[in-house]
This record gives sequence, C-alpha cells and structure tokens, in this order.
Amino acid sequence: MNFLSQYWQLIKPFWLSKQRLPSLGLLLVIISMTFGSVWLSVQFNQWNGDFYNALQQLDGSSIYRLLGQFVLLIGSLILVAVYSSYLQKKLLIDWRTWMTEQLTAQWLSDQHHHYHMKLAQTEPDNPDQRIAEDIYLLIDLSLDLLLSFLRSVLTLGSFVTILWNLSGEMSFNLAGQEWHIPGYMVWMCIAYTLVGTAITHWIGKPLQRLNFNQQKREADFRAALIERRENSEMIGAQRGEAIEREALGTKFTFVAQNWYKLMVKERNLGFFTVGYAQVSSLAPIFFALPQFLAGIIQLGGLMQIKMAFMQVSGSLSWFIYSYRDLAKLSATVERLTTFNLKLHDIELPSTAKHPIAPKALRATLRVHVDHERSLLEVNNLVVEQGQIVMLKGRSGLGKSSLLRTLSGFWPNFIGEYQRTDSIWVPQKLYLTTTSLKALVCYPQSANNIDDQTCIDALQQVGLNALTTSLDSVETWSSKLSGGEQQRLMFARLLVNKPPLILLDETTSSLDQSAATLMIKTLKHALPNSAVLMVSHQPELWAMADRLIDLDNQSPVALGA
Repeated sequence: MNFLSQYWQLIKPFWLSKQRLPSLGLLLVIISMTFGSVWLSVQFNQWNGDFYNALQQLDGSSIYRLLGQFVLLIGSLILVAVYSSYLQKKLLIDWRTWMTEQLTAQWLSDQHHHYHMKLAQTEPDNPDQRIAEDIYLLIDLSLDLLLSFLRSVLTLGSFVTILWNLSGEMSFNLAGQEWHIPGYMVWMCIAYTLVGTAITHWIGKPLQRLNFNQQKREADFRAALIERRENSEMIGAQRGEAIEREALGTKFTFVAQNWYKLMVKERNLGFFTVGYAQVSSLAPIFFALPQFLAGIIQLGGLMQIKMAFMQVSGSLSWFIYSYRDLAKLSATVERLTTFNLKLHDIELPSTAKHPIAPKALRATLRVHVDHERSLLEVNNLVVEQGQIVMLKGRSGLGKSSLLRTLSGFWPNFIGEYQRTDSIWVPQKLYLTTTSLKALVCYPQSANNIDDQTCIDALQQVGLNALTTSLDSVETWSSKLSGGEQQRLMFARLLVNKPPLILLDETTSSLDQSAATLMIKTLKHALPNSAVLMVSHQPELWAMADRLIDLDNQSPVALGA
C-alpha cells in the first residue's frame, strides 16, 4: 500500500493539471484501441474454430471465405496495433515534458533548492538521472502496465465465458461419489495460474532492490566519467590517468557486481517464466484431451479451447509476465519519491530584510561551520551605494562563507542582515557550453539584450578579440584562460548592472594591471552599484573606499 500511495503522489499533479484534458482524451482513445484489439482477438478465436472445422470437413468453399476474413482481421489488427503504439508515445512525451518541467522547476527553483540541498548534504544521488531517466521510466512503465492490465482484464472477461462453454462439464468418481465440475477448464486455468504467480513472486522478490541499486550505480559511474571529462586538463597536467583509470574501474566494478546479481535473479525467473509460457501453450491440449478423444469436441473446438485457455491464462498471468517491469517501477517510484521529499524538506536560511537607501548592505552576524564551531563575527558591516568595500584576511577564516551567507545561501549563522538585490560571483566560475552572448547576458536571456551592449561590455574588460564571436557556441571553460574567464565575469556584471555585487577572489587569475583595470572599469561603469569584495591582492586595496582587515581582532568588529 505504501508503494501505491507514493505512486499516486507522483502522478497526481499531472492528472489534476490543465494538461490533463487533452492527455485524458488521448488515453481514452488508446484504451478504446485496446478494447478493439481484444474484440479482434475474440473474432480470431471464432475464426480458428470455423477454419479448423472446415479443414477437418474438407469444405473448400468455407476455407476460401475464411481466408478472406483472415485478411480483414489481420489488416484491422495491424492498424490498431500501430496507431495504439504511436498515440501511446505521444502521450508519453506530453506527460514527460510536463513532469520534467515541474521537477526541474522545483530543483532549480528561485529559492535555490539545488544549492541548499548540496550545502546541507541532503542531496540524493544523481538528481540529473532522476530527472532525465527516472521520469521516463515512471511514465513508460506506467502506460505499458496500465494498458497490459486493462487488456488482461478485458481478455479475461471476453474469453472466460468462451472457455466455460467450450470445456463443458467433467464427471468423475471419487471415494464412491460422483463429482461434476462445470466449466472445468476455467478452474484448471485458475489453479495453474495461481501456482505460477506464487512461484514467480518467490523467485523474483529480490529484483526490486537490485534494480534500485543498478540505477544508482549506473548513474554514479556516468557522473564519474563526466567529472573526469570536465577536469581533463588537470588530470593530464598532473599525469593522473593511471589513478583515474583505477578509480573508474572501481566504480564500474560496483556496476558489474550488481549486474551479475541481477542476471542471476532474472535468469532464475526466466527459467520459470519461459517454461511457464511454453507449457501454457500445451497445457490446454492435455486438459481437453479426454473430451477430444471421447468425441465430445471436434478439432476446431479443441483449437478454440487452446486459444481461449491461453488467453485466460495469459490474462490471469499478468503479474507473472509483468513482474520485471513492476520491480523496475517500484525502484523508480522509490527514487523519485525520495527526491521529492528532499526537495520539500529543505530548510531555507533566514531571508534578508530590504535595507533603506543609501545602504545597499548592512549586517551584524556570526557565521558558523555548523551549530558548534563558529568562523567569524561581523558587527555593523555597511556597504553604501556606489561604494567599494574590500575584505582581507588569512585563508580559512570564513570570508567565502560570509559572502555565501550574505547572498542568502548559508544557513549556519546567528544575527541578521539587510541587503538589496545582488549578484554573487563565487571563486568557482560557471561557463556552460552555449553562445558567448548567452554567457555575457547570464542570468538574463540573450534575447533581452542587444548585441551592441554585449560588445561594449567585452571591449571595456579587454576582450576585444571575442566581440565577433557572440553567436559562437563553444566549451568556453576550456577555450578561455582563467584570466579571460574572470574578465568575462566582469563583462557580465556590466551588462546586468546589479545594485549589489559580492565578489570572491574574482581577480585572482589577473595580473596587477589587469586586476586594477577591472576594478576601475566596474567603479566607472556602475557608479550606483555597491561592491563587497574579498581579495588577497594588495594592489587593489588602495582602490577601495574601505578596507576591512578580518585578522585585526577576535571576534572581528567591523565598522566605519
């Protein structure tokens, strides 16, 4: 029941959204086609009986007429099967598009859920895989299992009556009493299927956990490969290929070990299910053989009984044949549910109060590593509009954590702060593979900024050579040097014009003259923006309106 509750919580938002109406209509059409395929199966059953009876009686005219019916039935079945598959894929991509957008919006929310989970170390493994792969598996398996279940129910309802009528009554003497079993083939079919279902569950029970582990370990290995690709320069520079191969080999060993366990369980289940399927095609012949040999049923009737038994048995065996998919669905539901719960359980830091102009930032707080260890304390830290305030201090003092706190990301602090809208540029720069213009305009859309504004910004920061490459799509993190990347960050600030700028060692890769030029350009181009900057470069300190030495005293008292 817990699985069904989790499953409903995952799919409910889509089927209660505005998108549900066209999707519901599409689903009803697909279900109607499923009804049609079952109806065609019933017609095939009747055709089988008539055809084999005609063969037994050597009735040539009936045989040719029945061959014409066969062509019509086959054509109809092909049409229904092809369009049912086509429309199912249409529904899958519509549902997946909606669900992907919703989960991505929760993960990359304006409240920075993705970053808060990482800081709090509550991020589940491989959120990228849960969005890209698990959503697809959830929807694909859901539609396949739903339609196969409906087809089984409809088939059972259509063929159980046929099987009951065809099998007649079995009479036998036991313990001196005469026993009569009407529709005995139906009861044989039910008993046969119940035994098969019990054995299937006993063999396949471990598959759910093994599928869960396989998805996780495959994603871990893929993430490790991506990490090595993104850091190939550092690996090559330090000749670390051998140790990286060893690390990747260890990751893949986990994949292979779980795969072998999965193979063994699926092999064992396969032995039974394949054998069960093969026996199912012959079982009705053996069960009906006494009636046939007694002349109660003809060859056509025997073929009808065989087909009806297989249809009923197949319907009742839905659990057996769907066990692997149910195990995968269960693992997928568990992974997505865990991701959703972690997204909703995030504890957001205290939000900043909006300051009164001309103060762009005011803070009095103590920053902690955790609830027990404190980093530094600031009292009455003020940055006014148009002012540049620089922070210096030894490594490990907590300067980056202070900027992280003032940006609204670090939850471990006591006190309060006020700030206007800000952009924080951390030490690790983010340059995705996209057009240069998109990078310069980020986080705004490139469509909202004209080319000349971007060109002017690039020229102001000394990237004249890139002004003709605005539409070029490159791996800029590899193409640009560290200094060029930092210049690009300043061009981004010139385009976005944030009221408050928080910079963490953003000139560390620039020489003295270039770093000085960046600060001068920032001060000249954005005279109304406030800047709070961490820097270890003495040549920049003289350019600040105020320099605060965080090593001065403990606890650190900051003020005018």
